Amino acid sequence: MRRWVVLAAAVLAGAAPVTASPAVAQAESPDPVRAIKRQLRSEHGVRISETDRFYFGAKSTVSGNGTRITGRLQLAPSGPVAADLTWRDLPAPKAGKVPPGKQTSHRMIRVGGNTYDDAAHYPGGPVPEGKKWIRFPDAHRGRTNRDMARDASLQPIDLYDTSLMKTLLKCSKSERVSGGFLYRGTLSRKELGRLSKGAFIDWTSGRPVGAKSKGKVSWRLWTDRTGLPERLVTADTAGEGKDPLVKRSDTRYTGWGFRLVVTAPPADEVIDEADLLEYVRERNEPVPEDSGNT
Repeated sequence: MRRWVVLAAAVLAGAAPVTASPAVAQAESPDPVRAIKRQLRSEHGVRISETDRFYFGAKSTVSGNGTRITGRLQLAPSGPVAADLTWRDLPAPKAGKVPPGKQTSHRMIRVGGNTYDDAAHYPGGPVPEGKKWIRFPDAHRGRTNRDMARDASLQPIDLYDTSLMKTLLKCSKSERVSGGFLYRGTLSRKELGRLSKGAFIDWTSGRPVGAKSKGKVSWRLWTDRTGLPERLVTADTAGEGKDPLVKRSDTRYTGWGFRLVVTAPPADEVIDEADLLEYVRERNEPVPEDSGNT
């Protein structure tokens, strides 16, 4: 009799509904913010590949020109701290007259608040022999990356600002897609500027977006099954009207968590921006008139 009681109890236990454990439930609905926080570790990195296109109204003949950014980003608990990237200028899609081989391309390194630009790209005059890099302090980061955020990206959304991302995900619509999840939403530029940890720079003026700014930012964020970002596509619309100014940014993230330490170039190969300007000024001073003894 006792054997039948034990057997019946075993059958009933096997037929009882199984409750999903917290780990299983989390896998079905991952938290991208938590996934990002796990990647913010010292001397770890992520690879980025970004295309930015600028549209100046439907009637503009130069509409669609842009930039291509590829490289590596060093992370830390506080967020991005250094970057090593290559910047390329892109012609408008319809500008067939510009051969692909003629695109402007140069390397840039950012460590902390300093940016180092490839000296071969400098258009302002001669650079002293042996100097391969120009250091631009944080107060003036150079023409190319003047508006570039700490994440070496022209995205209006700082993916590594976890408090901002938490808010954006709350007002996003999510859906399951092949390989992971898709989050999409829209926010006014004014509200995004208020929520951003750092200054949200207006790409049309180079100034921080303020309370009087018009326009909106829409986004689509793809993550893998664990919530880790794989792609971010945004449309930053400045102003209103029939032909607004729009910047479209498409960034892909790969290789999360690999070991990375980005260092500044050797000091003997670097010249500061102020010293370079003085050097060029001296080289361009008017030549004294010939006194007749030559």
